[in-house]
Amino acid sequence: MKFVTPELNAITRLFPEQHPSEWIQHKLCLEYVNLEATLLRAKVLRNFSKARVVYIAQAQIVKNDNNLAYLFAPLIIANLNQSVIYTTSYSLSVFKILNQYYQSDRSIHLKIEEVIQSLNLYIDLVDQPRNEEDFLYRSLIKALCRTDVSEVFLITYLRIDEVQLCILQDYFEIKIHVIYADKQRSVVNDDLINTRKLLFKTKDEFHRNLCVLFSQLNTSLIAQTGQFNQQQAMHLIEDMFYSEHIFEKLSVYGEYMQTRIQNGANFKVLSTNELSHH
Repeated sequence: MKFVTPELNAITRLFPEQHPSEWIQHKLCLEYVNLEATLLRAKVLRNFSKARVVYIAQAQIVKNDNNLAYLFAPLIIANLNQSVIYTTSYSLSVFKILNQYYQSDRSIHLKIEEVIQSLNLYIDLVDQPRNEEDFLYRSLIKALCRTDVSEVFLITYLRIDEVQLCILQDYFEIKIHVIYADKQRSVVNDDLINTRKLLFKTKDEFHRNLCVLFSQLNTSLIAQTGQFNQQQAMHLIEDMFYSEHIFEKLSVYGEYMQTRIQNGANFKVLSTNELSHH
């Protein structure tokens, strides 16, 4: 895909090791009648938008992955009365947490604006594309096409071209942060995680350590959204893991989504077979 406006081509050059596939570029052309016009319109209208939404796109969370920490970032941000859209690929690790609160393996069609207005939060789990470059490219396009998005976070294993990133930030007048996914030896064990211990005051040693790790990983992200310093952000996040605020937000979100599912919103169920291909 070649944009007429030269600055927009920085989007396709963001990943120096591989460009977005023809498949995803074709798919985006079908989703947006005129993608370039939509991006340019959003750029202009963003200056007049009173709404400010944080958009987080995270590479797929695999089994026993330290980066599960970032699944809780949108819940923390929403608790700070900021609107947030969080998107990641379907994975069993994500389902294991969210399915305790609602049927997150059902992809339902809702107006995102309505959900954000009600809860300051929208969690978008997607089954396509599965390739990380394509997923992040599509997520970034979707974020830049929204007039209410003021800040974007890309949580990724991929190398990002800083020069192209600066071109995009300057042109769209929007902050785009890159957080490189944690590759340290994992301390997460999906089978041992108990949300009643992780999100409540009483914790055993495993959940205390998990809480410290999740708070550390989320610190720079939360600090940037709330204009906190690192220490303030760390304390704030730890407090939320102990004070049940994250649990409350997740419960309310789950109740809202489950009600919409039961009221017959259009949805498709992702089978375990599909997941096993991820």
